[in-house]
Amino acid sequence: MIIVEGIHHINIAVTNLATSSKFYSDLFDFEITDNSHSNYVSISLEPITVNLVQTEKVDNQLSSLSKPTLSFEMDVDDFTDAISEIEEKEIKIIKGPESIENGESLLFADPDNNLIEIFYKS
Repeated sequence: MIIVEGIHHINIAVTNLATSSKFYSDLFDFEITDNSHSNYVSISLEPITVNLVQTEKVDNQLSSLSKPTLSFEMDVDDFTDAISEIEEKEIKIIKGPESIENGESLLFADPDNNLIEIFYKS
């Protein structure tokens, strides 16, 4: 067995670092922690660090399966507020809100069509 201390970071492919950095910081309050590289930007929402990695084209097979790249749990009031903000910002909603076991879920897309889920459970 390999013993690890945790996950250091997650990589997400994007086509435009500035657009994606702004999307994640404005919507989720991710902090830009390292933008000194030409091909990726590190953003953080403690304890999660995400590297937005620039690619020419994003071909996310998870999106074609309607599976999120990121999934955020929240309480019911924050979930309702988040839906309002997503609608106000005219972010592409893929599915929901829909009932899940003991709660609701909403699936939406980032600028490169990477899917993001927000949900709550009672």
